[in-house]
Amino acid sequence: MSELNDATYALNVWLKSSDSSAQPRATNYANVGVAQGIALVTRVAMDLGALAQLFNKYWRDWGSAAAEGMSLRERSERMHGRVRDLPKIGLSQQRHVIVFLLVLVGGLFCSGLPADAKSDYDIINTGIKGGGCWYDESHFIVIRGQQSAPGQEFEVEGLYYLDPNHPKDLKRIDLSPLEPSIQRHIRDVTCQDHTILFHILTSDKKRNTIYSLNIGRPPAVVVAKQEGFILPQSVNVKERYVLGVTNTISEPHSPNAEQAVKDCNFANLMEGYRVFCLRHDRGIKRTWSVNNGFVAQYIWEETIRVNKNGQYQWVPNQEPPLKLPDGSKLKQGYLLRDLENRVVTQVKMEQPPYRIDRITTTINPQGDALYAACSKAGDHSIRQLTGGGRICRFAVDGVNREWTEVAAVQQSPQDPFSLQHLDVNRVGDVVALQFRHGARIVWKYTAATHRVEKVRQAPSNADLGSPRLSPTGPWMSVSEQQTVHFLQDKGVRP
Repeated sequence: MSELNDATYALNVWLKSSDSSAQPRATNYANVGVAQGIALVTRVAMDLGALAQLFNKYWRDWGSAAAEGMSLRERSERMHGRVRDLPKIGLSQQRHVIVFLLVLVGGLFCSGLPADAKSDYDIINTGIKGGGCWYDESHFIVIRGQQSAPGQEFEVEGLYYLDPNHPKDLKRIDLSPLEPSIQRHIRDVTCQDHTILFHILTSDKKRNTIYSLNIGRPPAVVVAKQEGFILPQSVNVKERYVLGVTNTISEPHSPNAEQAVKDCNFANLMEGYRVFCLRHDRGIKRTWSVNNGFVAQYIWEETIRVNKNGQYQWVPNQEPPLKLPDGSKLKQGYLLRDLENRVVTQVKMEQPPYRIDRITTTINPQGDALYAACSKAGDHSIRQLTGGGRICRFAVDGVNREWTEVAAVQQSPQDPFSLQHLDVNRVGDVVALQFRHGARIVWKYTAATHRVEKVRQAPSNADLGSPRLSPTGPWMSVSEQQTVHFLQDKGVRP
C-alpha cells in the first residue's frame, strides 16, 4: 500500500433552503441544519479514497504494535497519533473531528472484542473426563476413577496417558505388579522430572508408601512410612532425597542418614536415595520442598493446645517467637531452611512496593524459585486485598533476599485483578486463572518473548480451571466441564 501524499480535494456543494412560506421560520432553520449535516457527511464520504489510505496505515500500525508486544494503552496512544495525518488529505476542521471520532470508535471496538473472537491457540476437546499432570511433551497423565456416593472415598480405576498429537487415543499405563484392589487407593499423583509419583494408603489408613513410575517400567517403592504419612511432594527426584519431619527428636535434625531413617520411621528406601529427618518445630504450618532445602510457613501463637492427662487444653505458649539469624524475632512469616533445618533467610510476603499473595505460591519444576501472584503499591488489588494482577519470583539460592516482578498481567493499576492457580514450566512460562466480571480467564506469560496474553475465556458458571503447562511450553491443558482440553499455540500473531 502506498503512503499518503499531500493533496487537497476541492468540493462544491449546493444547499437549497425551503421556499414554503407556510412553514414557521424556525422550521426553515431546522431544515437548513439538517441539509448542512447531510452535506458534511457527504463531504466525508467523497474522501473515501484518501481516507482508505489513512485507515490502512492506521491498521498496519495497530497490528505491528501488537506484534511488538505493546500494551493496549501504548497501542491506543499510537492510534491517537494517526490523527496527525489528517491534514495530509486536506479535510476541514469539522471533518477532522468526525474522522478522529471514527478512528477512535474503530480502535475501541476492535480492542474490546472478546479474546475468543480470534484465538491464537488451537483448542482440542479430548472428551476425556479427569485431571492429571504433564510427564513430558507427549504424555499427559490422566487419573480416572469414580466416587460411588457423596462423602465416599474416591476410587482410582487406573492411570492413563494422552498424547496431545493424538488426543482421542487414551492409553492405559501398566501398573503391574500392583493389584487392582491396591490401585484403587492411589492418591496425590504428581509429575516430577520425567517421573510419576503417587502414594498408596495401607488398609488401616495409618501408613502409606510412595511409588515412582516411569512409563514402560513397573512402579517401584521410593519409601514407606511405618507410622504416619508422607506425601510425594516430600520426594526430590532430581536430587534423590526424601525430606521427613518428626516431633520425637530434640536436635534440629538427625545426626546421620542411618539415624534419619529410624527417627522418621521410614522403611524400604529406594537405592540411591537419602533421607533428611528434621525436627518439626512448633509453629511450622506449611512447607514447600526446594533444591537442598524447603520453604516453611511459620506462625507463633500465644496459646497452644496440649494433652494433659488424656485431655486437650489450651495453655499459654511458653516458647518465645522464633529468633532469626539477624537477631530479630518472627511471629509470622515464611522461611527458607537448609537440609540441616537452619534458617537461611526469611521470604518476606510484604516487600514494599510489593505485596505477595501467599496462597498462590508455587515452586518451579527445577525447585530453585518460588512464584506467586503479587500487587504493587497503587494497584487496585492493594486496596481491595485481592490476589493481584502481577507475577513475582523469588530465587531460593540462599543468596537472594527479594522478590522480583516477572510480568504484569493487568493492563492498568486500576484493573481489579486476582490471579489464582499459577503453574510454571521448565522454561519459565507461567499460566494463571483469573475470576473477573462474571468470567473465568486463562492468562499465559511466555518467558522467551515476555509476552502476556489471554488464552481462554468462559462464563463464570462454566467449569474452567486447572491450567497446566507442558514442560517446555508448546502445549497447555485446562479442564472444562471436568473434561481435558489441550491448547496449542499457533505461533501466529497479527
